[in-house]
Amino acid sequence: MKRKLYAAMAVSVIGVLAGGPAHAGFLFGDETKGVTISKNESDLNVRIRLQPRFDFGDLVKDGTSSYASQSDLYLRRIRLELGGHLLTKTIAYNLTLTGDKWDKAANTNAIGIQYAFVKWLADDALVFTVGKEKLPFSRVSLTSSSKQLIVERPVSTEAAKKLFGLTDAYYQPKFSVGGRLAEGLFAYEVAVADGWQNGEAIQSTGARKVLSANPLVAARVELSPPGWAEKGKSDAYLGKGQHLTIGANIASQSGIEYQTVGFEEDRTLTGFDVSGHYKGITAQFEYNSWDIESTDPAIATKKPKGWYAQAGYFIDGLNIEPVARYEVYDHDSEATDKEEKIRTVGVNWYGKGHSFKVGANWVHHEFDTNVKEVTNDDSKDIYQVQAQMYF
Repeated sequence: MKRKLYAAMAVSVIGVLAGGPAHAGFLFGDETKGVTISKNESDLNVRIRLQPRFDFGDLVKDGTSSYASQSDLYLRRIRLELGGHLLTKTIAYNLTLTGDKWDKAANTNAIGIQYAFVKWLADDALVFTVGKEKLPFSRVSLTSSSKQLIVERPVSTEAAKKLFGLTDAYYQPKFSVGGRLAEGLFAYEVAVADGWQNGEAIQSTGARKVLSANPLVAARVELSPPGWAEKGKSDAYLGKGQHLTIGANIASQSGIEYQTVGFEEDRTLTGFDVSGHYKGITAQFEYNSWDIESTDPAIATKKPKGWYAQAGYFIDGLNIEPVARYEVYDHDSEATDKEEKIRTVGVNWYGKGHSFKVGANWVHHEFDTNVKEVTNDDSKDIYQVQAQMYF
């Protein structure tokens, strides 16, 4: 069965590589940026994004003993993006509707709100944001999923996004102040949000639910040398420009009190990252660790941590980009044998920049004894082919 899967992956990659002739520019022209309606200083930009996805490999479990090969065709992301300026160019807004993993096996289809915020652009160095938007931590998570180098984000950063809430924890309502100084050489953001709230189930051990908690505070800073600042985050720059950025972030919520039992916990995340690209070469490293410290003896202290390194090389003319990533995710560094290692290799083909592209990845997971998903297998392989249409 594995040989058939490898063969199918090879056929997919060949199809991606053969997507168009080698010539300057993209096969279907330059990227598009949606439709904009303007009146005086107000405007509305409308964009639609679809990401059809095909997965195959070790997707399902045969009871608790082993994996079974399976395929799954679904829509990884559906987006309707409405954004622009209101009354003046210094007031920006965004409302984005989402339908993630539509028709994915075991997923419940639902339309939700990913973003709903307003920004006051008082100055490049002073931007106020209120509403539902990403919290300021994790470089790869802050980068739009429309500009990812690899089909899925790292396992460890996806786990970190769930640290401060039960539902949409990373995309929760916040108030923040941020900006860019010295022509982008220094950037910052400080945000305050609710984090965990009353009634949310925070720990499976003892079925602990939240009674009350102090506000969540998150902050991030970025530094770039002169001539190497980036205007906006991307994993894949398609052979254009250069950037080098060092980032660091911290997020913390204390005094998360449990209902009925009188115990409480504190949660803190710290991380740093280095990213850069020069023309077609792009590379990125990120490390995050977080502590969950509970006064409940049944829960005690947990300290997950993870890091990854990824790179790609955009080949102009062919418009293909071989990519690779290596990741180590320790589910709890306070315990033994809880590491998960993930290797990803693949290739992207760009038919219209990020407006139309196809990526194919092979993802290999290796599990330590205490984080194995099934008893008989300590590894699994998943093959992913994903397209993006973004107009």
